[in-house]
Amino acid sequence: ESFIKPINTCAHNPDESYTKQYQKHTPSSFCYYIKCFDEKIYQSKLVTFTASSEDEDVAQKFVNMLEGDVKKIYNDYLKFPKKMIFTMKDKNNFDNAKICHICEKDLNEDKVRDHCHITGKYRGAAQSDCNLQFKIPKFIPVLFHNLSGYDSHLLIKNLSEGGKINCIPNNEEKYISFSKELKVNEFTNKEGKKVEVKLQLRFLDSFKF
Repeated sequence: ESFIKPINTCAHNPDESYTKQYQKHTPSSFCYYIKCFDEKIYQSKLVTFTASSEDEDVAQKFVNMLEGDVKKIYNDYLKFPKKMIFTMKDKNNFDNAKICHICEKDLNEDKVRDHCHITGKYRGAAQSDCNLQFKIPKFIPVLFHNLSGYDSHLLIKNLSEGGKINCIPNNEEKYISFSKELKVNEFTNKEGKKVEVKLQLRFLDSFKF
């Protein structure tokens, strides 16, 4: 949501083309909802913020809080893949499986155990190629309704600080989607070099899809 302030301007020359600016939109509050596919892993979270004055940089507050939540989600739930939990019931399921549970085609001799790297749960028998491709994506989707028509203009400048942004433009003023690389962790490799772990924040317009 935004404060809307009128802009006082001088008269334009009617013989020349011009753009008339008559309102300035300044973010005043925001709300976002974090949804996980399994409530047992991460209980859905509602985040809200309302400015106490017009001087607060609400767009920057939104970016900081969102990035903070994403970093915490990565380090608490995505950083280390869970080992497979494989019960006797799962073994019977695997031994008797004839169809890949991902692509639903015949397994033949190409059969491996597929499990969720977040929960550790066995999901079913799968072809090896399907199993390798069916992994956690390296991005977090952030969905706005009418992102390209309105909201992107309020936060794109704040989002561009401290990270690379890639855009899929519709035209010079509207974006179908844009994404930002976010550093979520770092580690030292065997050669003693620091390696940054990055996750992508992918902003999507639900109105466009």
